Amino acid sequence: MASASDLKLVVERLAAPPFSKTWSVIQLHDEVTPVQLLQCVSDIVSHIDQGNPLSPHRNFDLRNELPEDTVARLSEFLRMLKLKEAVADIDGFRQRLFELDRMVLLSVLHFLLKDLAIHKKRAYLAVFLSMPDVPPEFGQDEVVLDLSQQIEGLQEEFKNAHKWLEGLKQSGNNASNLKREIQQMEEEKQQVFNKVSRLKKKVDGVANRDQWLQAAKNLRMEQQNEAALADRIRDQRLQVASADKKLNLALQALKDAKANLVSSSPDAFFAKMQEENKMNRFLAEDNLPKSVEETRQKLRDLGSILAEPAMSENDLATIEKEITETNQLIAQLAEKKMAKSNTSDANLALFRQQAAIISRKKEGAVQKLAILTDELAQLSLDWDKKQEAIKGSSGTKMLKGEDFKRYVSELRGKSTNYKRKKAELSELMAEYGILQRTEEILTAKATALQEMIDAVEKKSGVVGFHAAQETLEKVSEKKSEVDEAKGKTLNEISEIIQTLMSTINDKKNMLAPVIQELRQLRQQAQELEAEYIEKKRLYDATIIGIESETAELEQEIKSNRQDIANDQSRYHYLQSMLRLTEISQDRVMSEMKAYIGGDDMVELQQKARGFKTYRELYNKKIAEHEHQVKSLKEQQKDIKSKQEPNMKQIAMFRDVRKLLDLKCEYNQKLLSGGGQVENGVVTMDRLVL
Repeated sequence: MASASDLKLVVERLAAPPFSKTWSVIQLHDEVTPVQLLQCVSDIVSHIDQGNPLSPHRNFDLRNELPEDTVARLSEFLRMLKLKEAVADIDGFRQRLFELDRMVLLSVLHFLLKDLAIHKKRAYLAVFLSMPDVPPEFGQDEVVLDLSQQIEGLQEEFKNAHKWLEGLKQSGNNASNLKREIQQMEEEKQQVFNKVSRLKKKVDGVANRDQWLQAAKNLRMEQQNEAALADRIRDQRLQVASADKKLNLALQALKDAKANLVSSSPDAFFAKMQEENKMNRFLAEDNLPKSVEETRQKLRDLGSILAEPAMSENDLATIEKEITETNQLIAQLAEKKMAKSNTSDANLALFRQQAAIISRKKEGAVQKLAILTDELAQLSLDWDKKQEAIKGSSGTKMLKGEDFKRYVSELRGKSTNYKRKKAELSELMAEYGILQRTEEILTAKATALQEMIDAVEKKSGVVGFHAAQETLEKVSEKKSEVDEAKGKTLNEISEIIQTLMSTINDKKNMLAPVIQELRQLRQQAQELEAEYIEKKRLYDATIIGIESETAELEQEIKSNRQDIANDQSRYHYLQSMLRLTEISQDRVMSEMKAYIGGDDMVELQQKARGFKTYRELYNKKIAEHEHQVKSLKEQQKDIKSKQEPNMKQIAMFRDVRKLLDLKCEYNQKLLSGGGQVENGVVTMDRLVL
């Protein structure tokens, strides 16, 4: 039943264009007739389905349509829009709609007007995504099956195109931005055309133009082949890495199996294999089907959710309320069941509880096993990555067996050497501490002696004599060292100069022919550079010409591909129409055979379906409907002819009732003492008819 807020929403939406209905909430609920409401529903459906060029709802006047046809047309459209009442019980919904139930009509109005844009989109998509109705007798025909597959393929293409269009609409690109980008691209295109025309003029006089074009084409093909080979090499390397990984896993499994055989008896190994087989069988037959079924159930739930219309907050609140009520009902039923259970049921409940506990433990163990398996796979992957990183960084492999033992022994020797060196370092550090302390003591003694000398000099009146004497001694020593160094330096400089002069002369004699050859080579380099510049100019001009021709060829190829696509589309369309025509012709021929008769198979089909030809069947139905219409018109005519006398009779009965009511009232007054007294006798007024 529609609430006041729902009716208010319906009134607001109907007041807006294109409906423009000036109804109030009270009028909509009480005064508007059900026929007007049904006509309003038909108008809204026509507005929603206006995107369908073949819509059967275009501006229908219900006075020109039979009620049964109206109900069938509207109920099918509402079921397509996923109206709950129409989807749950289509026959009951049609009956209530045929009876012009006001509550049903108001709920339909609220459903259509609440999400008008969504309904428009769904109605638009339903035109292209709905499969045509095919009679069962033609459903297994090869041509019909082929056409059905083609329709499904075209529907998938339409879905992809519609999704792409919706993505473009939601990307936020408005018309002004697109126009500006198109204008900018046109300007760039004109600039490119101008540049190409200028380059063509420059390239027209290039010699061996065709050979350069062929060379550039061969180069491009070789580059493409090289890229393809690189991709193949990369794929093969990935395959080799995957195969190596599988091989390592197999070798590890083989090694583990051999170790188990060596360390344990065959019976223990066989028992272990049986246990693993049981676990794998449980995972494959019990756990895996449950996981698959849960995933499928989730997919079905998601599909049903996507198929349903968009829900509002009111719908969600209603669903939550239903869930709460259902949970309460389940709890009450569980309590009743527990109250009715007897002692035997109690014993069974104990066993069931134990079985449930074991089942939960089993499921927990399976989940833990799955988690540990995933962790093991992840650790194996990390181990492989680290091994590859070690190989890539150092190029060495992990040590195993005797190599690892040798490495451990070497490491122990190095550890012993390290300990010995560390002990020696500790001894040296202790000795360094002693020497540092000795230095501090000697420095203190030298400071004391210096203070004593300063005191003696001050007492003798020659302050600074000792420092001056030490300074003069140092200066004289430095002067003698400098003089000696100067003498040595002058001799060394003269020898170095003579050596350098001789070396320079020798190098000049050696470099003279080289310099002459270098001059010749410089001249040749200048000539080659000029030739290179000229060749580069020719190459650039040729490349520009090749690119321009390539662009023209690509444009021509694109136009040809578009023509091919158009022709293929036209061809498939004509083939489809031809097949439909052939199917129609076959149906006409079968109808003619059935009409003429003489074929045993046709007669058997006629007996099975209960009629000879569809023509006779439809003529019979038309005659029945015409007879029904004629009888209804006669009933209508009879009712119209008797309406006026019946209305007069009703008015007369109403007057008689009023008179009788007045008479009863008067008689009651007389009986209660309100009568008239004439000659001592109580008399009553009587109405004589």
